[in-house]
Amino acid sequence: MMIAERFTREAREAVKAAVREAEEVHAAEVGVEHLMLALLDAPVLAGFDLPRDELETAFRDYRRKGGLTKADTDALRGLGIDVDAVIESAEQSLGKGVLRPGPRRRWFGMPLEADFKKVLENSLREARDLGHNYLGVEHILLALLQGKGIVAEVLNERDVTYGEIRKRAASARAT
Repeated sequence: MMIAERFTREAREAVKAAVREAEEVHAAEVGVEHLMLALLDAPVLAGFDLPRDELETAFRDYRRKGGLTKADTDALRGLGIDVDAVIESAEQSLGKGVLRPGPRRRWFGMPLEADFKKVLENSLREARDLGHNYLGVEHILLALLQGKGIVAEVLNERDVTYGEIRKRAASARAT
């Protein structure tokens, strides 16, 4: 069975909604942050305080910094490098958004960020690890929370952790 055949209706809709999220902000590519925004209403996130405007601001700031997380910028600051000053200088000389990574694969006519495809692949692993024969939004969210990266960082700051979502996903059923 191919990965797409395992997607629940909600998971398929979330992927399509991620493309719409990227289109609405005229993004050059569909990124993991668009996928996260598309999942905000997922039942597995019920009860978490996730204001859309705060998430959008955090994601924009991350992209402006060329994908550096807060941990990355803190480490550089420890070495005497002010990332914000470097970015401002680069943008003044070369234009706004100059550090944003360029487009990759295409999906529904839009380029896909490499991490986007990786999240979908890891979603399947999450579903298998939980013994589920389907791939739902909870599995996508778990893949987004794996390791480091902007979605994991932003959600962890808001007490949305891999462990908590995994507990919720373990009791989820396909819809």
